[in-house]
Amino acid sequence: MIHVDVGSMKLMNGSHEPEVHQGAHGGSGSDEAVSSVRVVTWNIQFGVEVAAAAEALLHADELRSADIVLLQEMDEVGTESIARSVGLNHVFASSGVHTRTGRHFGNAVLSKWPLRDPDVVMLSHRSAVQGQDRIAVRATVSFGEFDVDACSVHTEVPSLSPPKRRRQFEEIAEATERWVPDRLIVGGDFNTLTARGATLVSQRMLRIGAARVSDGAGATLRRGGKEFVLDHVFARGLTPLGCGVVRGVGASDHRPLWVRLGI
Repeated sequence: MIHVDVGSMKLMNGSHEPEVHQGAHGGSGSDEAVSSVRVVTWNIQFGVEVAAAAEALLHADELRSADIVLLQEMDEVGTESIARSVGLNHVFASSGVHTRTGRHFGNAVLSKWPLRDPDVVMLSHRSAVQGQDRIAVRATVSFGEFDVDACSVHTEVPSLSPPKRRRQFEEIAEATERWVPDRLIVGGDFNTLTARGATLVSQRMLRIGAARVSDGAGATLRRGGKEFVLDHVFARGLTPLGCGVVRGVGASDHRPLWVRLGI
């Protein structure tokens, strides 16, 4: 694993520099023509069941051979373990140590394709309960003839006030405007417990040309007998070809969400 100096990175609204790591266990490039990209986003609850998550990414029909994997609630050790097991390059960033686990708490972008230009967005408004910062982590995925910017997102839970949560959505959209890629994927856990919350973030992302390509995939969390759509994928410059969630995977309280996008 290579630790990356974040001093030259563009950080927004953060009081702490994030811990950032990179590793290379995937490919270094290919001349193979690519007509579609499969993206998986998955919140691995506190990054505990990484072996089970790696097994699912290797063998579940809808998850295996994913081009881009976006993970949340990870630490650097768990990210490295999944990347090594599945054969993926990765960028991981953490805003700090979680009070519950004593381990770093952050997001990762993984791909079997080369990754470059990692960037971190520190989201404003810490958790009112645990004092935890939230971040978005981005990297450019090189498919040879074209690039895709991929961003792994984890916004705060609804115990944060609606105006503060909306500000986090704004900061993610503002960051993607700063990157200005032709092809963009933003996915992760937006903690949208209600349809209104999902609509708010979708409307903001549409203003930068990124549509919710996971619309209709299904609920990503079941709790208290209720189903919730907490996780989403947005894309610009790519055509939605299909999406869904994978049920019955025991690696997390969240279900993995996948989308397939045409180039």
